[in-house]
Amino acid sequence: MKFRSKIQAALFIAGAASLAVMAICWFMRGIGFFYSLGVTALTVFTHVIIRYIGAILASAMPKSIKNPCCPIYRVGKREQELYKKLKFKRLKNSAPTYDPEEFDFSKRSPDELLYNSCHAGLTHAIIVLLSFAPILYSVPFKNPLIFVITSVTAACFDGYFVLIQRYNRPRYLKLAERSANKQEVKQHEKSDS
Repeated sequence: MKFRSKIQAALFIAGAASLAVMAICWFMRGIGFFYSLGVTALTVFTHVIIRYIGAILASAMPKSIKNPCCPIYRVGKREQELYKKLKFKRLKNSAPTYDPEEFDFSKRSPDELLYNSCHAGLTHAIIVLLSFAPILYSVPFKNPLIFVITSVTAACFDGYFVLIQRYNRPRYLKLAERSANKQEVKQHEKSDS
């Protein structure tokens, strides 16, 4: 199996390892430590699967929802001011990228970058919502605290990536507009000759 990035490989390994630990702990469930380890492995596995489900759901949505002109992608002035106050530019550069080629300026047009930003933001927003599904495990396991903690942590983690895409979107939009203007100038020059 070939992975396009280290993050894809890490997700696969984490999912497989937690599934193996969960299976081993299921057979040794009478021992308290293994019970806790099994529940933890189940939670980790669920959060890994949620990432794949979020990506599948976002990909299955119509392109009109991932259109950069859609109101959910508009970034207001107050939001941009907040990013400046938080010095978000420095923070976002340290974040990992699931598929670096999707945001490679040398391989993508400005329109593709803009679309990929909308798609990535939508994917992470779906994952934020799905991150709270493991709280349902508190019913059979009778201990909601660990599931609430992991769900909130996972939601905050993916919320950070939603913010990165929202921060980058106005920049991609300006880049796309400049590119479109250059194309218009070139076409106008060709028609004048």
